[in-house]
Amino acid sequence: LSMIMDGQTGWEHPLGYLPLYSDATRFFGAAEAVYSVTFAVGMGPWNQEYWWAESDYYDDEKLLRWMPWRSFLPHARRRALRPETDYSYPILAEAVKDIIAAGGHGAIGAHGQGHGIAPHWEVWMAASAMGPLGALKLASKEGAHFLGVSDDLGTLEVGKLADFLVLNSNPLEDIRNTTDIQYVMQGGVLYEADTLDEVWPEQSPYGVYPWVDADAIRSDERRIGGGDGL
Repeated sequence: LSMIMDGQTGWEHPLGYLPLYSDATRFFGAAEAVYSVTFAVGMGPWNQEYWWAESDYYDDEKLLRWMPWRSFLPHARRRALRPETDYSYPILAEAVKDIIAAGGHGAIGAHGQGHGIAPHWEVWMAASAMGPLGALKLASKEGAHFLGVSDDLGTLEVGKLADFLVLNSNPLEDIRNTTDIQYVMQGGVLYEADTLDEVWPEQSPYGVYPWVDADAIRSDERRIGGGDGL
C-alpha cells in the first residue's frame, strides 16, 4: 500500500494476503496500479507444481526441440501430489480481475519458470477467474501497458508493430488452444511456429535445430543408465 501511495506504478509477485477484499482492490484500481501476479509461483505451494503433475509436459516435442535437454528434463520430470485446492491461482486470478474492474491493471509474468510453456500456464490460470477473453487481454493489452509500450504493442491496430500469433484453434472455446500456434509474426516477418522457418515476406529455412533429436532424448538409454543419461 505504501509503495503505491509513494507513486510506484506497479509490482511483480503476489501479495501475501488472500483473498484481496474490495477495500484493497478498489484502492489499487483507483491508483491505476498494475498487479503482475506471477501465477507460476503464487502463495503457498508454487502453482507451477500443479502443471508439473497435471501433464507429461516434459515430453512436449517443441520444448524438447528448443530447450537444452540437460537444462529442461531434470526439473520437468517432477510430480507433486497434493489436493488441487492447495493451489492459490484461482484466488490470485480473482484479485487481478477485481483490480482491473476497479480501474487498475494486471499482467502475466512467469517468474522465469518453465521456459516457453509457463506464459501459457499463466494465461490458463488467469482464465479460471477472468474467462478466456479476460486472460488473453491480460497477456496482451495489459502487459503492453505495464511495459509502457501500448502505442506499439498489445492490440491489433493500424500503425502498431506487427507482432502477433496465428492459432490453429480458438482459445475462446478452450483457453489451452493458446499453445496450438501455426505462425508467429514478429516485426512484420512471418515464421512457422514449430520450425521458425520464415514464410513471409521471404521463404527461408531456420536451419538445423540447435539441440539433440527429441526421439533420442526420449529413449530409455538416454534417460536411464546410458553414458549421457540423467
